[in-house]
Amino acid sequence: MEARLQAALPEEQTLTVSVLDHDMINAFALPGNYVVFFRGLIDNAQTPDEIAAVFAHEIGHVVSRDPTRHALRSAGSLGVLGLLFGDFAGGAAVLLLAERLIEANYSQEAESGADVFAHGVLIDAKIAPSALASMFERFRELGGDTNPFMSHFLSHPDLGDRIQAARDATPPGFVATPVLTADEWQALQTICD
Repeated sequence: MEARLQAALPEEQTLTVSVLDHDMINAFALPGNYVVFFRGLIDNAQTPDEIAAVFAHEIGHVVSRDPTRHALRSAGSLGVLGLLFGDFAGGAAVLLLAERLIEANYSQEAESGADVFAHGVLIDAKIAPSALASMFERFRELGGDTNPFMSHFLSHPDLGDRIQAARDATPPGFVATPVLTADEWQALQTICD
């Protein structure tokens, strides 16, 4: 899956990909080109193309350096707080920074940008961007969407808008090529066993 997506990137990225054995339904990118999936995301995907679509989205964050910008903003704020409140060793700041990175809260603009990046990479990799829409629909079914008033204040754009954008990004008559064989998909589904 990574090789297929790498071949579709404008420039190859050195990635470190990990799967954490946890039932959380999420994936995120960290500084240093790390992409982390939780087992819960894989368990809740119905096809490998849905995982590939999320993977392409996270690569979008890596390429645009969103995790690094987020870390620098957090570190800058935490450093000032450390100076004000006497944490010169930075221990508390490091812990808080790690927590903020794991949350992976990017701005709505960064999330939308990663979606658009994923759409293009998926098309070039012969994977339908609508696979991202399918995964987002699953997120919504699992309670991941909010009412329109509150969504303005959250870090992620409205799922309905993201679903429609992914569907619209899939060209009419687009013929996708499966990203994994049945055996490879089964191996991915049991990666944490």
